[in-house]
Amino acid sequence: MNDAHSTVDRINRHTMSRAVLEYEGIVAEGLNALERAGLELVSDVARNGRILDLGMGAGRTVQPLRALSDNYVGVDYTSEMVEHCRSRFPGVRFEHMDARNLAAFPAASFDLVFFSCNGVAMVDHAGRLSILAEVLRVLAPGGAFVFSTCNRNSPEFEAVFRLPPFEKTLNPLKWPPRAARFVGRTLIRARNRLRLKRHEVRTPEYVLLNDAFHNYSTMIYYIDQSQQVKQLEKAGFASGVSVLDLRGRLTDGSCRDGTLGFVARKPAG
Repeated sequence: MNDAHSTVDRINRHTMSRAVLEYEGIVAEGLNALERAGLELVSDVARNGRILDLGMGAGRTVQPLRALSDNYVGVDYTSEMVEHCRSRFPGVRFEHMDARNLAAFPAASFDLVFFSCNGVAMVDHAGRLSILAEVLRVLAPGGAFVFSTCNRNSPEFEAVFRLPPFEKTLNPLKWPPRAARFVGRTLIRARNRLRLKRHEVRTPEYVLLNDAFHNYSTMIYYIDQSQQVKQLEKAGFASGVSVLDLRGRLTDGSCRDGTLGFVARKPAG
């Protein structure tokens, strides 16, 4: 494991291990439009297929994916998330495992691999390529990989510093505590930005950015649509990758959404 890999892991794992309750708060939201559209494109392998849910977090994707198939395994590299899901969804299989190393699963074990919430963007470049290689290995021929990632061609990427949201109110008595929270969160963001900006990596293919996610306490991988398609094809996925915007519509390289969805297939031959 190289130094950059260790640094990104140390930063992101620390943040995610403390985010269980935050992610628990969005479990009831279920799948978003991008994710639903991606699954519709691969319904031929998703329905009653063998599903691997990478980075399932606190379990937002568990019930929607198990509605497609009972043959489901959830994986997360944060032990806190795994224990939470085992408690919340008794009888469902969850494993504490890193997407960069899925050696516990034999080749061609799954028909669908699903990686939501920009989870693939939480590792460095070498780690990302390892994830693509492992996903391709565990997919059956003709199987599908549906995932989301951060879009380099977006306002989120271009922002130098984003302030936290301010909770507006018409009640003057609530302004002082809300203003205090806003100032406190702004200071936390500024401190984290100053502390972690030095770990950024910028290349023509991708950027590893200290992003506003969790008050600038994460390092996030950004890539544009064309480079991501090239990356998938170079890894061995079939040509004809589908790309989705946040509304679940097929899109081209001009999309400015902060997140893009990708649907790739393992060659059938």
